[in-house]
Amino acid sequence: MKVITSIVLSSSLLLFIGCGNPKKVETKTEVKVENPKNQDEVKHPSLTAVDFYANGENDSWKLSVRFGGEIVFTDSENNISFSSDINEKIVAQGADVVQIFSQNETHIINVSIDVVECMRTGKKINIMIRKINEEDGFDYAGCGFYRGSPQLHDIWALYKLNGKELTAKQFPRELPHFEFNLVTQQMSGFAGCNQVNGILNFEYNKMIIDQLSSTRMYCGEASDLENEILTILRGKPIYHLKDLHLILETTKGSLTLKKVD
Repeated sequence: MKVITSIVLSSSLLLFIGCGNPKKVETKTEVKVENPKNQDEVKHPSLTAVDFYANGENDSWKLSVRFGGEIVFTDSENNISFSSDINEKIVAQGADVVQIFSQNETHIINVSIDVVECMRTGKKINIMIRKINEEDGFDYAGCGFYRGSPQLHDIWALYKLNGKELTAKQFPRELPHFEFNLVTQQMSGFAGCNQVNGILNFEYNKMIIDQLSSTRMYCGEASDLENEILTILRGKPIYHLKDLHLILETTKGSLTLKKVD
């Protein structure tokens, strides 16, 4: 391993080159390259591929989180570049405060997503990143946004209402179906009698459909079923994804949807 040392003003910059992988760590008096991945090598996934994201002013730092997957954090001003699988995720029961812990070869990161709102649809977050076995590091506070599970981005047909399977005979045209578009953050579809649309927002495991509106046709018995469906959609349902099924649940009832091929 080669070591190259240069002195600039009162700080020392040590560059360690081993196996072609530069590493970086910043302390009060010097900056060392210690991260197993170069800043340019760590890429944030697209917004449609993450469950949660946040960024600092002028994008000085960025956070991308895939629940059940990886966490990516970069800070261009302080030469920090972190990418690793999530080691632990804790959700405070009844509060939806989410704590995320991850560690790679050199650093640990803790992310806390609060329930306190910011910027209308966001949640306040705190981030702590440290070199392993060192107290000095960096702390960040900002506003982050839930994007919804990437698996939601599709068209779904209603399969069950409150646990009971539905048939096409119960509706004059076709079974209800909905598209959840995470790119445009729009929901649209057919609720059994009328066309519907709304604006998609999310919390940790909740789907929030703002400004849900529909056309005003009446279809007899199908309209009664449609009213039940719309009541659930307007109720900020908790969502679960299992195989090719999406389950939306509120205190008023539940919808089970199947992914459309």
